Amino acid sequence: MKNICLYVFLSVLFFSCKTDPEAAERMDLAETLLTSDPDSAYAILAKIDLPDKLNERQFARWCMLYCRAADKTYNDMAYTEQLDRALAWYKRHGSTEQQAWIGLYLGRSYVEDKLFIPATKAYSDALELAKKKYLYNVAGYICSYTADLYTYTGQRSEERRKFEEAAEFFKLVENERSYAFALRDVSRTWVFDDSLSLALDLMLKADSIVTAMNDSVGMASIANGMGNIYDLMGDMEKSKAGFFKSLDLDAVDQAPTYLSLATLYYNESILDSARYYLAKVTAPTFNSYTLMDRYYLGYLIEKEAGDVEKALSYLEQYREKKDSLYNEQKQVDIIDAEKRHNLVAFARENNELIAEKRLVFAFAIIIGLLLIVWHQIRDRKRLLEINRQQQYLEAEKKRHKEQETEWEDHLQKLMEEMERKAVAHEDTSGYKKEIIALKFEKLKKSSLYKAIKEQCRITESGTEQKLDNEEWKNLFHLIDSLFPNVSFFMKENTLGLTKTETKICYLSFFKLRLSEEAILLGVSPDSVNKFRSRTRRKLCPDQKGCDINEMIIQAGW
Repeated sequence: MKNICLYVFLSVLFFSCKTDPEAAERMDLAETLLTSDPDSAYAILAKIDLPDKLNERQFARWCMLYCRAADKTYNDMAYTEQLDRALAWYKRHGSTEQQAWIGLYLGRSYVEDKLFIPATKAYSDALELAKKKYLYNVAGYICSYTADLYTYTGQRSEERRKFEEAAEFFKLVENERSYAFALRDVSRTWVFDDSLSLALDLMLKADSIVTAMNDSVGMASIANGMGNIYDLMGDMEKSKAGFFKSLDLDAVDQAPTYLSLATLYYNESILDSARYYLAKVTAPTFNSYTLMDRYYLGYLIEKEAGDVEKALSYLEQYREKKDSLYNEQKQVDIIDAEKRHNLVAFARENNELIAEKRLVFAFAIIIGLLLIVWHQIRDRKRLLEINRQQQYLEAEKKRHKEQETEWEDHLQKLMEEMERKAVAHEDTSGYKKEIIALKFEKLKKSSLYKAIKEQCRITESGTEQKLDNEEWKNLFHLIDSLFPNVSFFMKENTLGLTKTETKICYLSFFKLRLSEEAILLGVSPDSVNKFRSRTRRKLCPDQKGCDINEMIIQAGW
């Protein structure tokens, strides 16, 4: 995992944050370089010392710029803890578009940590914001990255649906380049479902768009895709033409295309050509699996050629690379270099034992296959656990909804019965008590109540008020919605209650301890006791020791 301990330490410095003119200048410079020289922009932002010490505005800006630069340079996003903090600031002071972008980056950071459920929520929240304000461009990117998440978890149907949704959003804002890439991605999903004709039609459509734009990078990527489709369709000449076109256009990341060519010639049993193009599959490459696949293809080529020793060497390198990538994927930043070293050393020490090469060769194949199957089984179990958690959360959500509906229905019936008895001049006190009890039960089940109790549990008493204006507004709204009669009484305020005394009245419904109210109000428990006493005297001067909420309910009913 990312260095959370370091972040926690730095976050302690939050309260001493101040504007940093030097950091501001560096961010200004980085922002001007983002389009023309993203690598330099990223380097400048990465060199800002302890960005967590910046004030909230500067820190939020740093997160936004850092993630934009990281996106362009294929680096990791900022930490999820940092992006949570930035998102909170943008929710208070930023635009909807800024919130949507930070939400997208937060989701990607969760994915980097392999936390798929919170990543899905971050993407979903950001997409909702973007759609609400018709921010279709950022909505398209959110859908694309959500599709990538489904690719990782093996949910092909959901993957295709999100890529198609991304394509529609990009089309709406006439983002032709991203629209073409989305079509390319949809095409690839159909390839996995063996719908090659449909996949080819979409890839050709994408190709016509990037060709009209004279986008060499896009043309190279799509040419590679068409080469793979033609290969699967058995049209070797068109397949080669696609791969060679991709090589002519892409001078940066040619390794995957060379691998495709080597595979094509291997399938045709032209082993010399296969070896020639396999030798060109070298770093750097954006696809970490390419070099692993190179070793496996080398094993297949040498196996067919009958060179057992070379085939075994390739297989051992393949297994080593596969273990390395698997640890990177599934155990986030835990790269077991010692284990890989020991495996290689073990292989070297046992070379002398390979007397019967064909026997050892067969054994190595079996072990390799077993490892692959074991990894697949473990991956499947983890995916099943993720799905189980999702189903559990959905069931809990449904249960809470049904419970809330039952409460509402019962409450409505009680209200109707009480009104009937009131018309008939019968005693309604029993119904009133049951209604009030149900409303208090609903209050205790609310997320706000739970959040307030948790905040009081983890926070020590101090002088700083722990609820901001928005949180107080939500608290007032919740009580008013449950006790409309009471809310009418409070709004009249004929008793001359102060703002603090009014807060005391509303807090009384939560039935908190003195220490808890002190935390929320940012005062001492002794001060809270005095506020309570003054409030009781104003509400009911003739009664002592009565609960404030009971007095308010009696007065407001």
